[in-house]
Amino acid sequence: MNDISDENRRKKRYRILSLDGGGVKGAYTSSVLRTLEEISGKSIREHFDLITGTSTGGIIAIAIGLGVPLMDIVDLYVKKGPVIFPTASVGIRGMVVSFCRHALRPKHSQKILEGSIHQVLGDRAFGESSNRLVIPAFNAVNGSIQLFKTAHSDAYRMDYKLPAKSVALSTSAAPTYYSAFTDAAGRSFLDGGVWANCPAMVGLVEATTALKWPIDQIDVLSIGTTSEPFDVNEKRRRGGLLRWNKGIVDLLQEAQVCGTLGLASAMTGQRMVRIDAVTRPGRFSLDDAREVSDLKALGENSARQHAEKISRQFLSIPAEPFEPCHRLVYIPESASRLQELA
Repeated sequence: MNDISDENRRKKRYRILSLDGGGVKGAYTSSVLRTLEEISGKSIREHFDLITGTSTGGIIAIAIGLGVPLMDIVDLYVKKGPVIFPTASVGIRGMVVSFCRHALRPKHSQKILEGSIHQVLGDRAFGESSNRLVIPAFNAVNGSIQLFKTAHSDAYRMDYKLPAKSVALSTSAAPTYYSAFTDAAGRSFLDGGVWANCPAMVGLVEATTALKWPIDQIDVLSIGTTSEPFDVNEKRRRGGLLRWNKGIVDLLQEAQVCGTLGLASAMTGQRMVRIDAVTRPGRFSLDDAREVSDLKALGENSARQHAEKISRQFLSIPAEPFEPCHRLVYIPESASRLQELA
């Protein structure tokens, strides 16, 4: 009997879903996932053993874990995108006013983002997720990385009690676009994209260390938020602050993603699949919702291109149900309280 059990363990496949950050470009990511479900007739939520997502990818990951239909997640971007990311005033005067405001304070309202996320996630707790989740953020108080994790290890005794909305706002508090998010305990967090915009390695490290999954039995599906051809022009190669400007941020972001994908690919080989769409420079930005319909269409097209491989590698057999080490239970006499199961 033990020999059979060991053989089954050796054959088991573990599947990780990794979702990049990218602001309103999450419309692409959510559209890819919804279309894969539509083509395959299989539930994304039921076929992955671990989901990791950063920033907008973190919001999508949490929503999936809480059972929010992918069509509703797509609608968050298509219908609420223009509200969350309002277009700046047109004309030279409007542009100057918008630039000055952005120079002194965050560009967008965190309250508007919070309201939109609440409409999708409600008042549910992070620990109500039916999937194992790992969500990157950055702790602005002590200057350290932060990983919000469901209770998929006995050691994880705190994060699962948090409001799902708080975790979503923590991972998506992009500097200059939003204020740092301060939770009920007074902790202040910044967007996980400052260190893990592509969280594929976050998922792999969690899988091989905390969960002890053999690396040769892990498959990774990594989904981007579109990308652009990138190089460093001659002026910037020899330039200072004025020449680099925002380009230094683009360089660091691009290098981070390339490095992560390279490491993840080296660890998993052909068992990692990357879905992304290369677009012309400047076509899409993190906070321009005017092209959200095109992002949705691009996501649908990318899903169709990869549907057969994804269905075969990731959606053929449902994942085993996630049994958390610590649970939240509803207390009837106090409708607003959740309590740890003794």
